Amino acid sequence: MNEPRKPWPVRSRQAKLAVAGAGVLLIGGFAFGPAAVGAAAPPVYPAAEVHKPSPIPDRVILVPTTTPATSQRVSWRAEATADTAQAEILEAPRALGQVAPAAGAVTGVKAIASTPVNTTLGYASTYHTAEFTGLKPNTRYTYRVGDGTNWSAWTDFTTAASGFEPFSFVYYGDAQNYLDSAVPRVFRQAFADRPQAKAIVNAGDLIDSANSEEQWGQWFKAGGFIDGQVNNVSIPGNHEYSGGLSAFWRPQFPYPDNGPGNAELKQTAYTLDYQGVRFIGLDTNHQSNATLMAAQTTWLEGLLKDNPNKWTVVTFHHPVYSTTGTRNNPNVRAQWAPLFEKYGVDLVLQGHDHSYGRGNQVAARKSATVHNGVAYVVSVSGGKMYALNGGENWTGNGAEVRSTSENTQLYQLIDVAKDTVTFEARYANGEHHDGFTIRKNDKGERTVNELRTAENTVGEQVTVDKTSVRRLEQVKVSAYGYDPGERVAVWWREQDDAARGGGGNGTLIGYEKADELGRVEETVRVPVLAKKGGVYVVHLDSQHQKITSPAITVTK
Repeated sequence: MNEPRKPWPVRSRQAKLAVAGAGVLLIGGFAFGPAAVGAAAPPVYPAAEVHKPSPIPDRVILVPTTTPATSQRVSWRAEATADTAQAEILEAPRALGQVAPAAGAVTGVKAIASTPVNTTLGYASTYHTAEFTGLKPNTRYTYRVGDGTNWSAWTDFTTAASGFEPFSFVYYGDAQNYLDSAVPRVFRQAFADRPQAKAIVNAGDLIDSANSEEQWGQWFKAGGFIDGQVNNVSIPGNHEYSGGLSAFWRPQFPYPDNGPGNAELKQTAYTLDYQGVRFIGLDTNHQSNATLMAAQTTWLEGLLKDNPNKWTVVTFHHPVYSTTGTRNNPNVRAQWAPLFEKYGVDLVLQGHDHSYGRGNQVAARKSATVHNGVAYVVSVSGGKMYALNGGENWTGNGAEVRSTSENTQLYQLIDVAKDTVTFEARYANGEHHDGFTIRKNDKGERTVNELRTAENTVGEQVTVDKTSVRRLEQVKVSAYGYDPGERVAVWWREQDDAARGGGGNGTLIGYEKADELGRVEETVRVPVLAKKGGVYVVHLDSQHQKITSPAITVTK
């Protein structure tokens, strides 16, 4: 796993600063220092000029199709007409520039849509969409967009594999605020940590004002070139609505039109399959509309019931379990959470609460570090923060919050493999905050495993089916949190000796190997030499854990 970036060593930084002297830096004989006290501040450069469109394409972003192995959509903004808007694509060459592509290598594609959007800055921004089809799976391509004269830079992307292949994606909670100052460093650090990511999932509230040309411009600048080479999977939050869905949404994000079928949900609720993962986007901005919620619920269940993919990720804005204030989304929780649990959804990725919270239903808890249910996550990437509420919305609804953070910006790295999904949340400076691993076998059984610590790999974590036994009676033992195949020694020990950490006065029952989910299930026969009235524990000893059962009393 990629390590967080480290800052410059303090000594190195001090040495660099020392040459500057007392606040003045000498370069080439010229002195530069702070502005004179009392000098008038320069004027703010007008937003209308900063974000003004031109014939040169900008806001270039990859948007997935329902056949990502053989097709790809791209949208962009430019002053171009529907007749001239176009794209070019070829298999990624070793060089461009002085090296011209071979004859016939470049395919021209006419834009399939050109839509002007009236903006808050006094002009229209026109968005264009092109779709590349007939592509080869798992193949790197180079493309550019423009009008035939004015072009974007050549940019690369790789199509999805036709079947399962491991891949990574990034997940963000609300960006929304401080888009031109605090958000860019989060996006850049996430890309630095996972430059090979195939998708970026945004759980709504990308901006603060639904129809603000300035804020949409800032959001695209924050992502920069990244958007043009990594597929974007976004759903709208409440700030993408203002008297209706943002006029920018569908022109910028021409997602698959394969949702429940209601006009209001077009390209805000959609689905796509990517290399063994089913992504489902839902629109929680209609949770008070019974018709639209029912339509999404029926559609959702159909996608979960008939799902050929091993992994399932669902994203929407308003959380099932809120982390801040007195917020509550009972319709979302009542209609969708039972389906997530019933059909084994792996990750539910949410926003809205401007803090971090990760947890699960209490009924799914298997041990101190393992559960077998859905992992619910709320996160935030922008600079606007809310205080945590102590988890009341979780505990009041049969759930538990396992990790929280407030007053922090985060990004999440998700790595998908054949039998595991690894999730890590990092702060804006690249430091680790939270993480877990989901393991799933071919039967669909699953465990969700916390990252190991010195504290959570000891103590009473072994479960037994009875705590009062007779000699030679059998006791069913189970434990979790191991690596698949990890060798575990099973001991029968006196409780007092086990509490002291001793290894004496015990009987080695045998050795077991953890299964593919990291669990051990064993039947232990009470030794014939166990004392009547004696109090014992089953102790499991392995490379990664030293854990015991509750006290077991021998009655006869």
